[in-house]
Amino acid sequence: MRRVLLLLTAGLAWVGKPATADELTTKETAAGRKVYVAKCAKCHKFYEPKKYSEPDWGRWMDKMSVKSKLKTDQDKLLRQYLDEYRAGRIPKAK
Repeated sequence: MRRVLLLLTAGLAWVGKPATADELTTKETAAGRKVYVAKCAKCHKFYEPKKYSEPDWGRWMDKMSVKSKLKTDQDKLLRQYLDEYRAGRIPKAK
């Protein structure tokens, strides 16, 4: 049993740092952008998320999530995508 655990641990170390729960894959990033374009741009211009404080942005996200009738998974993905953007880990799309 110890040998199996040792091998698993070594294998994980070799693979590298695992993605954290808040990091998006390339596929998730593309899907988040798709939700952003489809649900947000449908009714208004794009607002720069970085210009809002965290509390203000959270209130707008709560309000607009309901108004745009986002499904739970869409809401979660959109918030993760915009959090990544706000943190500077996703460049601004041209």
